[in-house]
Amino acid sequence: MTTDFLYREEILDHAANPRNWGKMENPSVEIEETNPLCGDEVVLDIILDGEQVREVGFEGAGCAIAIASSSMLTEKMRGKTKKELENLGEKEVLSWFGGSLTSSRRDCALLPLVALKKGLRE
Repeated sequence: MTTDFLYREEILDHAANPRNWGKMENPSVEIEETNPLCGDEVVLDIILDGEQVREVGFEGAGCAIAIASSSMLTEKMRGKTKKELENLGEKEVLSWFGGSLTSSRRDCALLPLVALKKGLRE
């Protein structure tokens, strides 16, 4: 099995069965972000325990890349501190896709990260 195939299988699984899907009750932070070029949208809900992410959920509409990226990001977020999340960068998120994204798909993959960074600033 090639690495590209494994990346593709994981992406398809996250797109079809997104983890942490759903609205959180009384989130500490709620961020909505839209990609105006393609119409993808994500709403990220975070419940903090001090500086640490206790719970996270998301809802949204968009392509498989945006949904899969949101799902994968929320899995990485739980238990992390705000400082750790501030250090999460585009390179790491894009690595989840095996580096095989076109420039327009990069924006889809990075949408939840943009939302997260916006939420951390607020």
